[in-house]
Amino acid sequence: MVISQPKEFHVNDILGKKIKILSGSNKFNINKTGIIVNETKNMIYLLQERSDLEVKKIPKKEIDVYKVISQSGDYFINGKTLLGRPEEKNFKN
Repeated sequence: MVISQPKEFHVNDILGKKIKILSGSNKFNINKTGIIVNETKNMIYLLQERSDLEVKKIPKKEIDVYKVISQSGDYFINGKTLLGRPEEKNFKN
């Protein structure tokens, strides 16, 4: 599996994106799919597809690889890019 961060996709714009967790330290979070509705320093809040209003809190440090699902294609991203406060993330192009 190749982990990439394409130039047209910026990880700091993750809010509102549909993701799927592919691997991580917590086996119960693997294959969770949903839309990120909130992000804090240590957590992401995932609105799950299978339930109408269930929001799952997932610690960022437990995510190793995740996939962003978009109309322009799927992007496989290293989970370490999620770590930190959203407003303090600086990514180089």
